[in-house]
Amino acid sequence: MFTIYGICDWCKKPNQLTKLEYLDGKTNHACENCNDFARMDVRQFNIAEQAQRERLASQNANRP
Repeated sequence: MFTIYGICDWCKKPNQLTKLEYLDGKTNHACENCNDFARMDVRQFNIAEQAQRERLASQNANRP
């Protein structure tokens, strides 16, 4: 799971990392210490992003 070595995007310390992907195509990397928080952060962003996409799609569908 933690297969990449680099700098954690949350704590900024060098460590083994895992890749986290956002719906908008961006990625971040988290170490084992930050992983739980980072996954929650990415999940919340993705939920909000999906809701915004659905809102925009319904607005566009309602236009004549």
